[in-house]
Amino acid sequence: MTPRGGDGTLSDIIPGMLNRIIAFNHKLVGDQDTVTMEARIYNQVSLIVIVSLLLSLLVNLVTQVHYVSLMLCFTLVVVCALFINARVYNNLRSSAAIFCVALNLILVVNFFINSGSAGPSLILFLVSFFLSLTIMPKKQYPFWIPFNVVTVLCLLTIEFLQTVPIANSYQSRSAALLDLAFSYIGSVSCLLVILTYIVNSLIHEKNKVLAVSKDLLIANQSKTKLLSILSHDLRSPLNSIQSFLELLLEYDIDPEEKRTIKASLLRETKNTQIMLQNLLSWTKAQMEGGVQVSLTSVSLFSELKVVLEILQISALEKVITIKNEIDPGLCIVADTEMIRLVVRNLIINSVKFTQSGGNIFLKSRVEGNFVTLIIQDNGIGIAEEKKNNMFAIGAESTYGTNNEKGVGLGLLLCKEFTELQGGTIDFKSTLGVGTEFYLTFPLCSSTIIATKDTEHKLLLNV
Repeated sequence: MTPRGGDGTLSDIIPGMLNRIIAFNHKLVGDQDTVTMEARIYNQVSLIVIVSLLLSLLVNLVTQVHYVSLMLCFTLVVVCALFINARVYNNLRSSAAIFCVALNLILVVNFFINSGSAGPSLILFLVSFFLSLTIMPKKQYPFWIPFNVVTVLCLLTIEFLQTVPIANSYQSRSAALLDLAFSYIGSVSCLLVILTYIVNSLIHEKNKVLAVSKDLLIANQSKTKLLSILSHDLRSPLNSIQSFLELLLEYDIDPEEKRTIKASLLRETKNTQIMLQNLLSWTKAQMEGGVQVSLTSVSLFSELKVVLEILQISALEKVITIKNEIDPGLCIVADTEMIRLVVRNLIINSVKFTQSGGNIFLKSRVEGNFVTLIIQDNGIGIAEEKKNNMFAIGAESTYGTNNEKGVGLGLLLCKEFTELQGGTIDFKSTLGVGTEFYLTFPLCSSTIIATKDTEHKLLLNV
C-alpha cells in the first residue's frame, strides 16, 4: 500500500496537477497586465462554456435528449472557433458580438426543444444577459438589454398562448432535476468567474491608483520642500548681495573695506550660482526624460583633475590643500558630466566644513570589478542626529567653518546622479575628526592599472 506523503505520493501529485491546470488556464485566458478585463472575462467564460458543453454531452448520454446533444455539438464548435478568433487573432469585439447573438439564438431553440420554462433556458438567459453587459461596450447596452429582455418575454408569451408547440424532452423527473441542477451549477460558475475577474480588476486598478497617488504625494512633498529651500537659501544670499551693493552705492567706504565687501559679494554670488546649478540639475532630473545618462569609459584621474583646478581657488581662500592621490591608470564606467558634478559638490562640502589649514584627499581603491573613490577631509565631521537625513531633500542646511552658507540640494543631487550612473554612495564621519565619502563605480571592461612601484600592467575584465 502506497503511503500518503513523501516524494511521488498522492498528496504531492494532486497539488502538482492542480497547479499545472491553473497555469495552463492562466495562459489560455491571458495575463492581467497585457490582456483587458473584458477579454479575460470572455476567454475564461468561453473556456467554462467549452468544458460545460463537453460535460453536458456526457449528461445527455444519460438523459438521452438527442436533439439537445446535436445542438450542444454545434454550439461547442461555434464557441471554440470564437475563442480562437478572440484569443489568437485578438478580434474580441467580433467574437463577443457573434457569441452573444449565437448564444441567445441557441437558447431560443433550446427553449422550444428542452421543455420551455420548465427547463434551464431562463437560467441560461439570465447568465447570457449578465455576460453581454460585462464583455460588450457600454455604448451597446441600449441594444443588448432590450434584446435579451424582449426575447425572454416573447418566448414566455408564446408558451402561454401555446402558438408553437414546446416539447417536453425529459423522460423522467430525475432527468429534469439533473439537467436543472447541472445548468444551475454551470451558471453559478460563470457568474462567479465574471464577478471574480471584475473584483480582481477593480482591486488591481485601485492599487495602481493608490501607487500613483502615493507618487503624487511624494512629488508634492518634494515640491513643497523645494520651494522651502528656494525661499530660504535663495532669498538669503540675494538679500546679502543687495545689502552689499547698497553699502557700496550709498556710503563712502575706504578701499580696504570696499575690498572686503567685494570679496563677500563675490562669495555670496558664487554660492548662489552653485545653488542654482544644483537646483536646475535636480529639477531636470525629476522631469520625465529630462536626464540622459551617457555611460562611457572615464579616466578618473584626468576628469577629476579638471574639477580640482576649478575648485583650487575656493580651497586656497581657506588655506586648504586638496591632494589628488587617485591611481592615474584607473578607468570607470560613468557619465562624464555627472561624475564631475557629483565630485564637485562633495569637494565643495569638504571645503565648507574643513578648518583653515586642513586637508582634503582624493583616493581610490579597487575592489573586485569596482572602483571606490574616497573623498576624505579632516573637517568638523557630522553629528549623529544628522546622518540619517544627509541625502534627503529636507536636509537642514548648515553654515561652514567660515560661516559659509549652504548651497542646498547638493548631497541629494549627488545620491540621485550617482545611482543614475549605476554607482553607489555612502559616507563615514566622526564629529571633530572628519568625513569620508565613498563613491563606487564599475571598472571599465578593460582597465589598465599602472602601479607606482612596478612597470608591469594588470588587465582587469568586468
